[in-house]
Amino acid sequence: MKNLLIISIILLSYYRGMAQSELITIKSESGKAVRFVLHLPKGYDKSNTYPVVVGPSEVENLEGSYYWKDFKSNNSWILIDAEIYKGTSQVIALKAIRKYLNTNYSIEGGKFHAVCFSANSSPVFKLVMSTPELFHSVTGMPASASGSDTDYLKLKDVKVQLLVGSDDGYWLRSSQSLHKKLTTLGVNSELEIFPDVGHFLLLVRGQPLMDRLDKLRSRL
Repeated sequence: MKNLLIISIILLSYYRGMAQSELITIKSESGKAVRFVLHLPKGYDKSNTYPVVVGPSEVENLEGSYYWKDFKSNNSWILIDAEIYKGTSQVIALKAIRKYLNTNYSIEGGKFHAVCFSANSSPVFKLVMSTPELFHSVTGMPASASGSDTDYLKLKDVKVQLLVGSDDGYWLRSSQSLHKKLTTLGVNSELEIFPDVGHFLLLVRGQPLMDRLDKLRSRL
């Protein structure tokens, strides 16, 4: 019995140290069901305040968004998978998710950091531009976004980070063009080009992405 008790304590400590993932369903103000996946960091402490990053996902399982799928070493971020690839139609859902997070967790600044990639980057940027008050930053890896100068100027209080491979043709040109446009308008924007890398930025998955997001946080 004593050995079983010791084993139980060890297992409990082990699972407390692991990242926790949960599929959550809530209701928006209009009564519509909103589904998202919540990934808490290892060693989550409810007394601490955490930054939150949201990424595009179809919310079909607990695996996670492409750039943190199977990421087990997260120690400092709350990760959210949501259908933000649907763009501005997700405003109400995202507000409901933010309300849920602010009610149940201590969220840094009460806002999201957003990430997007490839084809979903345009609708995600439109979502951020439509509700900049919900976001600390947006990272496109890579990104293509269209809008008027008025749309882009809505990003003036949002940190923009663009990551792209040097061998990614259209996406390299799109990222460079977006960076130039934002810079011209006085919008805070950073562009990082990875030499000899194509469309899929596998080298940025997991902790390298968290490190770059932490750098954005340091400039908030």
